[in-house]
Amino acid sequence: MIVEIIVMYPIQDRQYRPGIDNLLVLLIGGIPIAMPTVLSVTMAIGSHRLSQQGAITKRMTAIEEMAGMDVLCSDKTGTLTLNKLTVDKNLIEVFAKGIDPDMVVLMAARASRTENQDAIDAAIVGMLADPKEARAGIQEVHFLPFNPTDKRTALTYIDSEGKMHRVSKGAPEQVTCL
Repeated sequence: MIVEIIVMYPIQDRQYRPGIDNLLVLLIGGIPIAMPTVLSVTMAIGSHRLSQQGAITKRMTAIEEMAGMDVLCSDKTGTLTLNKLTVDKNLIEVFAKGIDPDMVVLMAARASRTENQDAIDAAIVGMLADPKEARAGIQEVHFLPFNPTDKRTALTYIDSEGKMHRVSKGAPEQVTCL
């Protein structure tokens, strides 16, 4: 197009200004139309280059998502880890007076399922000497299982003195709002 304006306009004795205006209209109008094609070709080239380095790309949009990534954490279960969660009791911080880390573990175990446990419940209940200790000396009134909306579990129980208590375990932003 630029060659046409430079070569053809002097031959036909036309002014440059209308030609440049037409060129700008075509460029501005053509960019949005060509953008999806250009992006698809760019992603395909990126996917091809990644495949040459041994990467398997299932979605081309994954390349775009990875471009904005600063840190990639990866885990090969069985090689780097044992696929078993653990809780380090030394890292438990207690801010309430009269409560120790063992009591926090016991309350967390009470707020966990004792049957059909998920990995988190199994790790917490596994910290007790005896898993039955989680429900020993209490009468369960109501257990609220984990759900993605509440992001927490809760157990309402009556202790050996007849007092009703409720313990909850879950996402910090949900538990601190209780």
